[in-house]
Amino acid sequence: MALEARICPKCGCKGLVPVESDNKCFCGGTEIVFNVTEDEYVNMSDYEIDQMIEEMDIHPLISKDDALTIYNVTHSTEIIDAMIELKQKDIIEYGLKLSQFNNQLEQRRQVNEQEKNQVRCPKCGSTNITAGQRGYSILTGFVGSGSTVNRCANCGHKWKP
Repeated sequence: MALEARICPKCGCKGLVPVESDNKCFCGGTEIVFNVTEDEYVNMSDYEIDQMIEEMDIHPLISKDDALTIYNVTHSTEIIDAMIELKQKDIIEYGLKLSQFNNQLEQRRQVNEQEKNQVRCPKCGSTNITAGQRGYSILTGFVGSGSTVNRCANCGHKWKP
């Protein structure tokens, strides 16, 4: 698959993309093709790439990181455009709004991490799990003092953790 080097003048996102793909960046900007081959781009240092961008007179309106944060929270290129406009009018308000987007993104990451670490039923995927003792212990002689068994409150499936 042939690749070409592109940059988005809106957010500054740069890299190699398939030649056949459209020229739209995730932020809604229209990517510009660098006048270098794939091999030349791969062998260029970050400094050389930045020099080439400067020579092309490209000055991104928002950073790629800021655009990614906004997009990951809102999935909206229109809000990225509104944030660019806000940045040009009131940099302090822009910073406050961006901080809110960062907080929302961090909260989502924490929730996703908690959900990922939650015990799930291997049969139905439910997280409504109860754990209990099962069996007979030779040491104590009591029923229920053996190994721990998980039980799904959704489908009733039982398994050892």
